[in-house]
Amino acid sequence: MSLNIYINEFPEKIRKSILQEAIQGKLTEQDPNDEPASILLEKIRKEKEKLIKENKIKRNRNEGMIYKENGYYYEKIGKEINCIDDEIPFDIPENWAWCRIQSLGEIVGGGTPKTKVNEYWVGGTIPWLTPADMKNIKGKFASKGKRNITQRGLERSSAKLMPKNTIIYSSRAPIGYIAIASNELSTNQGFKSLTPINSKIVNYIYYCLKAMTPKIQSRASGTTFKEISGAEFGKILISLPPLEEQKRIVEEIEKIYYLH
Repeated sequence: MSLNIYINEFPEKIRKSILQEAIQGKLTEQDPNDEPASILLEKIRKEKEKLIKENKIKRNRNEGMIYKENGYYYEKIGKEINCIDDEIPFDIPENWAWCRIQSLGEIVGGGTPKTKVNEYWVGGTIPWLTPADMKNIKGKFASKGKRNITQRGLERSSAKLMPKNTIIYSSRAPIGYIAIASNELSTNQGFKSLTPINSKIVNYIYYCLKAMTPKIQSRASGTTFKEISGAEFGKILISLPPLEEQKRIVEEIEKIYYLH
């Protein structure tokens, strides 16, 4: 490897290393006074159940709860309990918890209004992003793409209006572009996005998904091009720290480097 190539690649290797340390609980010290992540997850579950009863989100029948017993990890989905110890990629601190990304909020897809119908596009005010737009995103946040759609276009397609703090994640061509919505927006079908129940977890989950992208890419399928489905995206395991430690982790990451 030439010196120039080594210099160009070295910062990216450091970034990846820092993110791996962060999601394993090795970047910051644990504070025994922090409220455990298990309590945070229970609060999220209760709020999610409330939103389901209010018909604001749909129930995911494949969503379960992960717990540790006698040194092994199990997942309970409905009445079925399975040992998932072989899925756990690394050890985490005692007051952290494992969960699947679908447990943290609602997984949202996208859509494209018919391009030949002017009323879906002309005069549109709703930001609409494609994976190609993500190439131009600087920093963590996204507010718009090159095109907007109208309310009619939104209603007549599978595009969804997602709230501020939704984590948008490109699911194909390519997999792994990521940003946090800084305002309401929509996307095409090339995304699987997470609207979190608790917006305070957004920054940590953003960096966690960056670290997990190679794993997410490995779960993709397809012949023409690889794509991660909403179901597979939702199954991705997340190592969740206590909320206060999430803040310290994000501060430490951004103190060392900022991802532009």
